[in-house]
Amino acid sequence: MYALPYLVLQWLRQSAINARRANRRRHYLAWSVVAGVANGAMVGLGAAFVVLLWSLSLWWLALAMVAALVLPGLANTAVRFVLVPAGLQRLAYYAARFSRPGSDPVAYALCAAAWACRDGSAIAWVEARRDQRKPVGDGEIVATALLAAARGDDATARALLRSVAMIVEDHPAVRELAGEWLACDAAERGAWQELADDAGAARWPATTLSYLLEGIAAHRVAAPGAPSARELWGRWALAPHRRVTRALVIETLGRPPGAPARTVEDPALAGAAPLPHAVATHLAFANRPATAASLALAVHAWDAALGDAATRAWLAQRGLDAPLGAVERAIRDVAGAVTDDLARHAEAAQLGAPDAQGPVGHGLTRRLRHGRLDALEAAFSRWADRRHDVAQISPIDEWREFVALWTAYQAAVTAGGLDLRRLAFPHAFSKGSHMAAWLWNTREEYALSHAISTWLLAEALAVGDAEAIELGHRNCALSVPTRLGRIQP
Repeated sequence: MYALPYLVLQWLRQSAINARRANRRRHYLAWSVVAGVANGAMVGLGAAFVVLLWSLSLWWLALAMVAALVLPGLANTAVRFVLVPAGLQRLAYYAARFSRPGSDPVAYALCAAAWACRDGSAIAWVEARRDQRKPVGDGEIVATALLAAARGDDATARALLRSVAMIVEDHPAVRELAGEWLACDAAERGAWQELADDAGAARWPATTLSYLLEGIAAHRVAAPGAPSARELWGRWALAPHRRVTRALVIETLGRPPGAPARTVEDPALAGAAPLPHAVATHLAFANRPATAASLALAVHAWDAALGDAATRAWLAQRGLDAPLGAVERAIRDVAGAVTDDLARHAEAAQLGAPDAQGPVGHGLTRRLRHGRLDALEAAFSRWADRRHDVAQISPIDEWREFVALWTAYQAAVTAGGLDLRRLAFPHAFSKGSHMAAWLWNTREEYALSHAISTWLLAEALAVGDAEAIELGHRNCALSVPTRLGRIQP
């Protein structure tokens, strides 16, 4: 009598969750309501059955039915709103396993436990359970990222979570948690364009909180298909933490869509002679957060100043008794010192060299390109040489090493453009291919190996390396053993 309706409701709830994960339009709201109603009906029906059994003095069976029918529907809510905020990582782990998150519940349980960690002993507890699972998949990577966040290392957490997109093993509940953390992190940093890009690419299945933040981001950057005010309030009504997010929704709707931040020109830079203007622009660049625009202003100002006739005349007057060619040497010395300082700031901010033709512009382009290329080649060589070490590090640490290299490579080629990408790729492909083969054949880390091969293939296609493309297609065509079965890419 109770079994069939309960199973129907369970099927309806899971179907609604799956449909919601695949949809980011208005149907998302409807599927969320259906999933919530079905979950509530499951809990109510299970509770009614428990009361019936208890009234018949079958208390032992009633307790078993509580565990089988009632608690699974409440477990994930308890994880999110009670156990994680309280820092109870062990209870979060077991409750998450009990919440029926999929065919591999331990993956989500590890992530929930890592999410709840607040101190070193809790982190060690989660790491011990994570290290027992081999091979590494998306659950272990997300758990490691959340542990990094628990230590206060948000940059590492962000890079590891973004790397999950390369992993062929896919636990939807784990991906939801990764996407929610990244959405909250982007909102906290005010990185609305980044969040809107993630939403537009549908990189992560959205939780109700992620869906709200994505709508706010889309409205703020005036993205195509941004939600209306009514839809945004509908997303807010379904999302948790409504007291906190209400002010964010009001602020978003109170500003014109896509309104840019106002910029104020420094009055000290207006109307100055070329050399004082260059000095003032350089100081403004060095003393404020570095951006591509401020770097370009400084470079162009210095190139203009060092090529200006008035600057050369001023230098010649200061060195009346100087030997022939002293002015040119002075300009080269100034250009070298300026280039060194600008390159240091540009490296720290991972900025590319602007398109400039003067002595500072040319010098900065060479410095950034060769410096980044040398650093990348050395890092990839150190990484690949570890195959020959007697003492091997854990698979998750191998992945962390690759993610650090991948992050540095992406930053360098983004800043350096296609020319730097073509110079950096052959060395990265050679070392990366050897590591991918070693991880597959020796370490049996199939998902990690496949992810590296997939990235190398994408880079080969970007630079047009025919031989690398052919090898990459062969490597990426292999079926990948995972806990969810063999996956044919």
